Amino acid sequence: MRLAITLAIASLCAISANSYADALDLPSSNPKTAPAAGDSLTLGAGLAYMPEYTGAKKSRVVPVPYLERTYDNGIFLSTMRGIGFQTDVSGVNLSAALSYGGARADHKRNVFDGSDALKGMGDIQGAAQAVLGASYQLGTVGLSLGTTQNLAHREHGATYTLGASTQLYTTASDQVGLSLSTEYADKKHMQTYFGVTAAQSATSGYKAYTAKGGFSNVTAGVNWNHVLDKNWSVHTALGVSHLTGDAADSPLTKRKTSPVLMTGVAYKF
Repeated sequence: MRLAITLAIASLCAISANSYADALDLPSSNPKTAPAAGDSLTLGAGLAYMPEYTGAKKSRVVPVPYLERTYDNGIFLSTMRGIGFQTDVSGVNLSAALSYGGARADHKRNVFDGSDALKGMGDIQGAAQAVLGASYQLGTVGLSLGTTQNLAHREHGATYTLGASTQLYTTASDQVGLSLSTEYADKKHMQTYFGVTAAQSATSGYKAYTAKGGFSNVTAGVNWNHVLDKNWSVHTALGVSHLTGDAADSPLTKRKTSPVLMTGVAYKF
């Protein structure tokens, strides 16, 4: 299940869930595990336990609604993947989508959004993003490479993700998998989310900090898909995300290693 973001009502509470679903390799959270191209509709809902922001000391539980419509020609409309196209070329699964993400509030707006630990840092506005991915199955190991490029607010930079996954246990009703991924963030992205300018230092009290581009995190997780019948299924993922490099050294980072838990139920028509 693609635990995720959808319309405006869901985007505030689920934007950060998007990247964690990718990292934990939830079914259809990336090209290699996404549903095969076909005419289908899947609806679902779940909960996620994750940090208030990347590097936050506090975590929270947020609802994660899910909807995905796929078509025989490879086009998909998804609350997590966005609007895009997926195809297979000589065994390599390719996808391209238009999505939205990247927002961060500098105060706690409600139980689902923002963090008071960021007071004075200013809000980061969300933006339209191009999400590109490629994956290949090498024996029992799935390899994936993806990038998220901001189309608006180009000053927010870009990220690049390399991942690997494998199945640990498979039956007709249960599939258990293991995943590992790492993310590289360019200088603009690192400075936006982990840097502190002189102006931000004056209003927030955090020490000024210039973040350089580099690997920002490593995430490992175990995911479990349980099929109830031809329509219903339950999807759960448990993982740990560890910040590295300048992201780990940022004064905004209160906890370098954070647990992430997601679970939800889906109905496929």
